[in-house]
Amino acid sequence: MNKHASSPWRPVAVAGLCALLIGIGLGRFSYVALLPLMIDAHWAAPGGAAQIAAANLIGYLLGALVAHRLALMLGTARVVRVAMVAILLSFIACAFNFGLAWFWGWRFVAGISGALLMILAAPYLLSQLPVAQRGKAAGIMFSGVGWGIVLSGFAAPVFGAEHLALAWSALAAMIGLCVAVSWKRYDKPLAAAPAHAPAAQGKMLPRGALLALLVAYALDAIGYLPHTVFWVEYLVHGLGKPVSAGGAFWVVFGVGAALGPPVCGLIADRIGFRATVIGCLALKGASVALPLLSTSTLALFASSLLVGALTPGMGAVVSGRVIELEGVGGHQRNWALLTFFYSLLQAIGGHAMATLYASTHSFTSLFAIGASALGLAAVVASLGPKHGKTAGLAT
Repeated sequence: MNKHASSPWRPVAVAGLCALLIGIGLGRFSYVALLPLMIDAHWAAPGGAAQIAAANLIGYLLGALVAHRLALMLGTARVVRVAMVAILLSFIACAFNFGLAWFWGWRFVAGISGALLMILAAPYLLSQLPVAQRGKAAGIMFSGVGWGIVLSGFAAPVFGAEHLALAWSALAAMIGLCVAVSWKRYDKPLAAAPAHAPAAQGKMLPRGALLALLVAYALDAIGYLPHTVFWVEYLVHGLGKPVSAGGAFWVVFGVGAALGPPVCGLIADRIGFRATVIGCLALKGASVALPLLSTSTLALFASSLLVGALTPGMGAVVSGRVIELEGVGGHQRNWALLTFFYSLLQAIGGHAMATLYASTHSFTSLFAIGASALGLAAVVASLGPKHGKTAGLAT
């Protein structure tokens, strides 16, 4: 048994919540609420503000590529600490308007660091707990994504475009608090933590149902982009709603993101991971398309809540589907493969959508592309057997 297995699970879970709140909830998603403020404050043109958003996605891709190697070289705990501090510094830096390249570079740093926290923090912390405590601890950890979104949804409208520097600073203060709360939980190197385990040897060549899942998950990375990059911008500048309303809908998105993973997990326990993945992708596609059909308050609320819930919720059920197909032994390398392709399509799709928006200033095409990608993903995910280990990987 790991020498830290007897540690109380709640402080460990809170440390993981803080890491994901820093890396994804604020480090990644707070910019959705800040994007229209960047434009209104004349800190960036619409096209430039969108490119700043794409910088974070590109950084996330690079972070996903180097996370495992950095953990082997420096130790997981040290990498997690450096990543948290790097995101804190990026928010402090973004409180100063030194031009597009300045923002692009710091959002790129935040993207790299967010990927490191997403990939490394939870496995490191969960390895300190007995198996019986890991499920409830993981649920609390991943809710950090949603609560970070909620915080940014409240903070951005309070300061507004006239005090944009204060908005960045307030978010930096929240990150600093989370760093302080969780810092001591990353002071114990683990000799044989799962995050340090070497990858299995051999070439990874997905086939059958695993290949279908990989493609579907990569398409999900495109489908969710309209909401996770342009949602508040659409509400404020597309529909003419006040910044406070945009922030309120972003809070709804965050509440959904906090509640989504445990709800999706309960559903998967009842109907299986394959059916849950297919159903979640189909529902998410319909939710992304909803603004194309109606811009009523109810429709926008439902779209915010459901896409929010199914953003981190998809990661949970897709990971479970990988275990269902390849077993526990094949989970680590296959999940790493899916995460890489998700990051790749996210970065490519984010850059393409930012370019499209900069040239057309049309939101309709963005929602149509996202909904279509998710609909196709649901079809692709339905391919393959329901249960059991398939041919999977050739090694």
